[in-house]
Parts: sequence; C-alpha cells; structure tokens
Amino acid sequence: MSRSDRSAAPLPAAERARVLDFEHRKRERSVWPRVLSLRYLTTALGRLGRGTSSVEAAPVPRPPAGTVSITFVGHATVMITTPGVRLLADPLLENSFYGIRRAKAAGLAEEDLDDVDLVLVTHAHRDHLSRESIVRIARKAVLIVPPRCTSLVRGLGFADIGELDPGSSHQLGDVEVTAVPVRHSGTRGLGDYLRRGACGYVVRASALSAAARACAYIAGDTGYFSGFAEIGRRFHPDVAMLPIAGYEPAAFREEHLSPLDALYAFDDLGARLLVPTSYGSFPLSYERLGAPLDWLQALAREHGLARPDSDRHVAILDHGQTLHVRMHA
Repeated sequence: MSRSDRSAAPLPAAERARVLDFEHRKRERSVWPRVLSLRYLTTALGRLGRGTSSVEAAPVPRPPAGTVSITFVGHATVMITTPGVRLLADPLLENSFYGIRRAKAAGLAEEDLDDVDLVLVTHAHRDHLSRESIVRIARKAVLIVPPRCTSLVRGLGFADIGELDPGSSHQLGDVEVTAVPVRHSGTRGLGDYLRRGACGYVVRASALSAAARACAYIAGDTGYFSGFAEIGRRFHPDVAMLPIAGYEPAAFREEHLSPLDALYAFDDLGARLLVPTSYGSFPLSYERLGAPLDWLQALAREHGLARPDSDRHVAILDHGQTLHVRMHA
C-alpha cells in the first residue's frame, strides 16, 4: 500500500483482503510451522523465569473542556478520559495469564481505577473479560458487555450492567458509546462454549457547552473485514485503537490483525491517529513479543505515517502513556 495507492480510488474490501493475504504469504513463505511453534515455546517458557517490569503510571487528571485523553494501559486495555467521564476498555490488570508472566505491568494508577465511570468489554475471552480485574474497579461504574455476556459479570457487585448489540448505543455524561461489528469469536472457551457476542466500540465525546466533538474507535480483537470502511463512513473516527499482535501462524489472522492489516484498517477507517494495542504484554501467539511493534514502526516510516506533526500518523504509546486529543467542530 504505497502513498500513490492511497490517493487512487480504494479497492473493494474483498480485493484488499486478497492483497493482504498475498503480502502475508510472501512474508511467511520461508518460515516453517515447526519453527513458529518452537519460537512460541521458547518465548513463553522464557517469560516463566522472568519478572514483570514495573510501570510508573501517573494519574491522568480529567482534561479541560475540548480535550480527550487516551491512555494505553497495556495489552488490549485502554482508558479514555473526558471532562465528564473516565472509561476503561477490556481491563486486564493481572501480572500473569494462565501462568505466563506479563512482560510489562499494566500502566494504570490506582487513583484512576477508583475514578472509572464506564467499563467496556469487547468479548468474553479471558484476556478481555477478566473477572479478577473487573472487581478492582469502583462499583459505581456502568458495565457494558456484548450480547449473552451478562452472566459472566453478574454477581461482581455492579448495579448497572448493560448489553449492547452492534448498532445500539449508551449515553453517559459527555460520552456516547455505540457497539459495532467485529470479525472475532465470542466464546469464552475452556468449559464455556456458549456462542456469546463480540463487538468493538465507537466512543463519541462532545463538549457540553460547545459544538465540538472527538471520536475514537476501540477494536478489541478482530480480523480484517469490510466493516472498517463502513465504520469509517458512518462515524468518521479521529483515533483508531487497533490490535497489532496475534497474527502468527497465518490462521490466526482470521480473528486478529497484523501490523499490515491494521494499517489497511486505519486507511479504511479514515482516522487521523492510529494507536496500536495488544502488544508488548503477553506472548499469546507465535511471533516474538517485540515483532509487532518493530513491524508497525517500519511500515509507518515506509508510508509516511511516522512523523507526529503529520495530519495522519501512527501514535505509539508505551504502557501508561497518555495522548491528548483536541475536540473539533
């Protein structure tokens, strides 16, 4: 996808998917499945013997009117803070997952955890719907889950739990959240194979005293699909928070984005900022832990998206780091 490609008429979604498949096959042709398996085992076993790096996460204050603060907490967990609402998506705060040690701790201050107003869960997989993490959040928060997921969080002490089908919305203060489709399974697994829902979320924040707005898209987990273009046409997101890991072996791309997939999705969405997620915390697939970010940085340089002063660029946040986005008319 060169700069000239983006200036031409966009390819149909099916054709773009074929181009992506071809590019990934070229990249993976020399890697045997056995090599990938050994790489994963080496990485996972290596994490067992290593500790988790601490993260000094400073509290994120409520921003001034006309500004939205976006924090990458780690893995798929992101926090959006507006003047009126603090929102936490897919909270995963533990330092281990099925015995695999986390490389970097979650970058979230306890003060902010106590100040959460709204929790969004994209699907039932345990690294996105973690009961152990959710119970650490103040019970005053509203908890939003996909269809057929309420039973997984009922009994945790939250008085206000809502299920959102794709296309449905929830308003809280200066924030409106709309559930949107994804290409991902919703089953929890390991003894619970009920067909549960999965979704992404579009978060629209508005200045209550002015005609200004900001829009962020939270993908959770998803494979590349035609829905990105439709979400872009309907919502015009300013910020796209897209996962970039979990793409090896090739079959994993049915439900996950590689950095190249994420760049195509970013283009489809028409967003100004791409904030990558789901990298650098846990080795949950066969690529090396640092590979997704290295690949994305190379792609950003190649496609002119690496300069932070550009109108459209990749904004890489470390665990606990916050980006401030101005609302616009």
